[in-house]
Order: sequence, then C-alpha cells, then structure tokens
Amino acid sequence: MAKEVLTNEVDQEVEVAPVISTDENEQIDAPVSETESAVTDAPESKPKPKRAPRKTVEKETVVVEEQEKTEEVEEIVSSEIEEETVEEDKEESKKKSKKMKEKEKKQLAEKKEKLKKKKAVAKRKEKAKDKKKEKAKKAKLKAKAKKKDKAKKAKDKAKAKKIAKKKAKRAKAKKNKKK
Repeated sequence: MAKEVLTNEVDQEVEVAPVISTDENEQIDAPVSETESAVTDAPESKPKPKRAPRKTVEKETVVVEEQEKTEEVEEIVSSEIEEETVEEDKEESKKKSKKMKEKEKKQLAEKKEKLKKKKAVAKRKEKAKDKKKEKAKKAKLKAKAKKKDKAKKAKDKAKAKKIAKKKAKRAKAKKNKKK
C-alpha cells in the first residue's frame, strides 16, 4: 500500500511522495512497458489526418475571412483615430503657438507703452529741472541788478551830498565876503 513521507524538513516544505511496495511496483512496470512500445511505434507510422467535410471548411474560411475583415476594419479605424489625434495635436499646437505669439505681441506692446511712459516722465522731470535752473538764473540776475541799483543810488547820493557841501561852502564864503 501507499504511505506518505515528508521530505525537505530543513526547507520546511511539505512534499508528499507515495511509497510503493514491490508488488505494486511490478504491476505498474508492466503497463509502462506497453505504453513505451506504443510511443516508439507512433512516430514511425503517422496516421493521416482525416479530411474535414467541405461545409466545415467553408464555414472556417468564412469565419477566417470575417476575422480578417474585422481586423482590417479595426486597423482602418485605429489609423483614422491616430490621424485625427495627430490633426488635433497639430491644431492644438497651432492654437498654442498663436496664443504664444499673441501673448508675446501683448508683452511687446506693454513694454513699448512702459518705455513711452518712462520717456515721458523723464522728459517732464528734465523740463522741470530746466525750469528750476532758469528760475535760479533769473533770480541771480535780479539780485545782481538790485545790488547794482543800490550801489548806483548810494553813489549818486554821495555825489549829491558832496555837491551840496560844496554849494553850502560857497554860499557861506559868499556871505562871509559880503560882511
């Protein structure tokens, strides 16, 4: 009879191997030898495959043709889908490039406007500086003119005083002469 033995205890894997007695071993050997002889004879005499009836062959060819047609249709559909996706990608890339160009144009326009504004501000500041300089120049000239006028008046006053003194001296001298 068959007994089960545990092996590979080190690996802790359980394998079941039947233990066969000698009587059973002899019984098993006899059929094995018959099967071995049958196996060796088989390759020498190859039996011809039976011919399938025409109807089944036609059905199989129809099925094969239908499968080929469906495969072709699937290939066509897949290629069309790929073409559509490629076209969509191209359209999207064109749209994106257009958007990018528009953005760049807007940015350039904004930069130009900013530059114009900066230039205008710089011009205004420069004009304001020029006006201040001119005012300062005018003020200096006015101050100089005032000083000159003051000096002239003082000179004239001093001359007038001198002349008045001389006149007074003459008049006094005349009076003293008459006496």
